[in-house]
Amino acid sequence: MYCARCGKQVDTSLNYCNSCGTQIKKEKDGGKSVLSSLLSALISVAVVGLMVLVGLMVILLDKVPNPEPVFLFGIIYLAVLFGICFMIMRQVSRVIGRQFDEPATRQNTITADFVPPVQLPPQSTNPLEGFREPGSVTDHTTRTLVEVPVRRDQSRDP
Repeated sequence: MYCARCGKQVDTSLNYCNSCGTQIKKEKDGGKSVLSSLLSALISVAVVGLMVLVGLMVILLDKVPNPEPVFLFGIIYLAVLFGICFMIMRQVSRVIGRQFDEPATRQNTITADFVPPVQLPPQSTNPLEGFREPGSVTDHTTRTLVEVPVRRDQSRDP
């Protein structure tokens, strides 16, 4: 097994990479638990929603003399309930589709000739161009007081 961050080979019994310290993600079969939780949510929303609708319809039909607004409320309630169930079913189809796509992806990425990714060197955080002038007064003064060798003309010296 290889570390996803630095690309070093890591022992399968370890939880963290020895070279960079990244937590190693163990492959779990979490797709079934997600699928089962979505299906149970779908069933519970549908059953509880229909039970609430039936209860409200019985109460409202006893209290309201005109049944048309109660039936309109029931139709709107069923439309909202259907919309919620439809959204949950879309998530179920995505999870099922992902489960069919993952085995092919795993076979393509983990092979015997797997080459770990190369870690690029970090870019410099100090992109200064070059030395232009002294940065401070002290630096400038120090540079002007440095002894400079003076060449004297030999014709002037006796």
